Amino acid sequence: MCENMDLPIKFPSDADVNAEEAARFRALSPGQRFQYLQGILATGGRMIQQSPKAAFILQYTQQQEELAMQKVKEFIARHAR
Repeated sequence: MCENMDLPIKFPSDADVNAEEAARFRALSPGQRFQYLQGILATGGRMIQQSPKAAFILQYTQQQEELAMQKVKEFIARHAR
């Protein structure tokens, strides 16, 4: 059995890292936030294009979007007056 090691280096918890990243994002102006999100989406798009499973990813994404639209329509139909 492996005991916890007392390392001289202390790593931040995931919660601390997430809180710091959220604080940095909140400190951005609305324009900077938009640019940041655009960058993330552009990077994701490039990763999909370069993936050997690009066709599957695009098909799956389309299916998930259609499923989400159907669920929204069903929700509205159930709760609309």
